[in-house]
Amino acid sequence: MTNTSPANLPAPRPPTDEAQARAAALHALGLRPAPAAPPGPVGALTDRVLVHANLDTDRSTLMPLLADVDGLVLSGKKACKAVRELRRGRYQGLLLADPEGYASAAATAEEPFVLPAGDGLFGASLSEVLQGQRDAGVTAVMTPTAYFRAGEIGPLKAAAEIVAALDGDDVLFSVPIDVAWLSNEHIDSLVAVLKRLAVPKVVLLGGQFDPLKRYKPAVANLRRLVAEAGHVAVFRTDLTAFDVLSHGAFAASIGTGGSLRHVVPIGQFARSSGKKPDYSPSVLHPELMSFHKGSLLAERFGNTQPPQTCPCPACGGRGLDSFTDKADRGAAHAHGFHIWTPWIAEMHQCRVLAERAQWWKRRCADAVAHCDIVNALIEQEGAFNAPNTLKAWSELPAWWAPAPSTSRSHTP
Repeated sequence: MTNTSPANLPAPRPPTDEAQARAAALHALGLRPAPAAPPGPVGALTDRVLVHANLDTDRSTLMPLLADVDGLVLSGKKACKAVRELRRGRYQGLLLADPEGYASAAATAEEPFVLPAGDGLFGASLSEVLQGQRDAGVTAVMTPTAYFRAGEIGPLKAAAEIVAALDGDDVLFSVPIDVAWLSNEHIDSLVAVLKRLAVPKVVLLGGQFDPLKRYKPAVANLRRLVAEAGHVAVFRTDLTAFDVLSHGAFAASIGTGGSLRHVVPIGQFARSSGKKPDYSPSVLHPELMSFHKGSLLAERFGNTQPPQTCPCPACGGRGLDSFTDKADRGAAHAHGFHIWTPWIAEMHQCRVLAERAQWWKRRCADAVAHCDIVNALIEQEGAFNAPNTLKAWSELPAWWAPAPSTSRSHTP
């Protein structure tokens, strides 16, 4: 445990301008023992790491884990049906249904939400869609928001205005954004719009593979977003969940598989990292703190004696080089859950958020350094290199200080 304490945080000067006011607010946030809880039923999600999954494809993985997960965000066309099924089975945990409006349309100012056509002359309204989620038994409702292309502020503002007028304190405004919104060019506008909206927000990042790799400032700007834009959660992530929960996000979700750890930009197809189809699942390497295709692990560890094995409850000593087939998908997903779950407990042991951020930075730095250890073990120089996002987590200041904006005025 780090020796960071509230007394070690530099006391902010009295706020005399916007930058100093932001610094004072950030200082106060760092002294909190946990993220601030939104009012109403949404508050039950606070400081939770949910599992983002599709019950149709993850049933065999999820059912044995129900007693251990913080809660579920269920995706897919049958998400509400899956919620009903789990409630009928007396599951009392946190449940959300992700409508995935972002998967079928880009948002416009006239139509920022994706609503079903319905059986009659008129389609279902936004209120009716949300009520359908309530009737299914969700903990809170998620708006069926379409995809926000980078810099298109009109659709974002229109959606926020509609959400602000909704009844109920159980609403989560789903904000599926292209990761370019986290560039220096657009971050001011994004923070300004979301900060004005009192309704809790859940951000989902769009981009191929790891979206945060696309822009160098993205990691720092995501930290700014969750710290400054009111009650913000980040769903459908990988280990980004831990970074945002260490910097002010009130909740996060981690996808079971690669397709549920980011949003594919509208108009694009999910891309594969290789030229040939590879149906092996992505596997979380515990010490490297990064996901790798099972086929790559088999190639790298195939000649290691003894082979590198995993003692987690799902693997029971299974070799990390054995997740090579599509049939290994469920086992890989269960493995990932059992690896990251103890990290949640470690995170919660930190006394304040600034200490949590120090814990995360140290853990990431250890993972970056471990690449050389693994490469030496398998006698393959450069076989594993830390992902850029992991490097950013390890190199950026653990608890950042806001700087004056360097972009031209983009604030609406």
